[in-house]
Amino acid sequence: MKRNTTFLLSGGAGRVVTAIPALEKYARLNPDDDFKVLIHGWCDLYWSHPVLQDRTFDINQKGSFELFVKDNILVSPEPYHRWGYYNQELSLAEAFDEEINNTTDHSDLDKPNLYISYDESRKMKANLKNITDQTKKEKLVVFQPYGSSAMVENDCFTDSSGRSMYPEDYVKLVSHLSEHVTVIYFGSPDIYQFSKDTYSFNPPGGNLRMYMALINECDYFIGCDSVGQHIARAFDKPGLIIMGSTFEKNVSYPDYFNFYRNNNVKNSYNPIRIGGVDSELSDRKNDGAMKFDDKQLEEIFSIIGSEIDPKKQMKKSNALKKNGKGFSN
Repeated sequence: MKRNTTFLLSGGAGRVVTAIPALEKYARLNPDDDFKVLIHGWCDLYWSHPVLQDRTFDINQKGSFELFVKDNILVSPEPYHRWGYYNQELSLAEAFDEEINNTTDHSDLDKPNLYISYDESRKMKANLKNITDQTKKEKLVVFQPYGSSAMVENDCFTDSSGRSMYPEDYVKLVSHLSEHVTVIYFGSPDIYQFSKDTYSFNPPGGNLRMYMALINECDYFIGCDSVGQHIARAFDKPGLIIMGSTFEKNVSYPDYFNFYRNNNVKNSYNPIRIGGVDSELSDRKNDGAMKFDDKQLEEIFSIIGSEIDPKKQMKKSNALKKNGKGFSN
């Protein structure tokens, strides 16, 4: 009996997105394999995908073992275990390519391809028009300051992984940005801190497909090492990724985005998913990687401004300049 393949994807939404190019490649190279993809959540990221939608199922679906595993060859790709990945020579997409397609030739690997429906696009356009009609700002910027490991306990924000901005820095930066552009927050309402003229999409039932539609309509993306940057790359949106404890080559797109990091902190690789080896120690070495002083925040602001409006190089408004008001105020 011919056995087809079932790929079991674990981890966060970013990993699920970065596996797409390798799965697309597998489909091209193995047309006779009626493969399936089981995912621990995040199945909706593959909705509308012409190759992957009908092959993808939630692992918690009743009967998934009998339907998709028992008679198939089970493959559970783990890109973090690749030598090239933990030595910063491979991206997540390339490491998935090695795991799924057993190849070191990544020249035919595409960017991640995500798809939204016509109705999803129409609904988001209408929502955004209501906002921009209020702000009267031409440019729309989506900002994801916090990664998935960020949390608030007893009113104290923490992210031991060193991938999230600190709320006070985010608020200070976005308060300046919102003088020039419409800023939409991407993230959990439990952590959300905002400033004047900043908007949030967190309606009941809000999900990543909503954020996919949002990013597809934006002019510019600002983010950290989290799923938003992968969505922005999928939709060819320019952006600035603010890096902390992780490495551009591993988790992002160095040939596409611009980056900013705190060079006062020397990064130490965190061997996450390798049995917990040195993980907490690495986090401690990376302490402060995402804490920025006013000079650094102004540098970030200038980079964003030069990319959003390269001719004018977005400057602080007259209101901010009055009385010497700046990032230190």
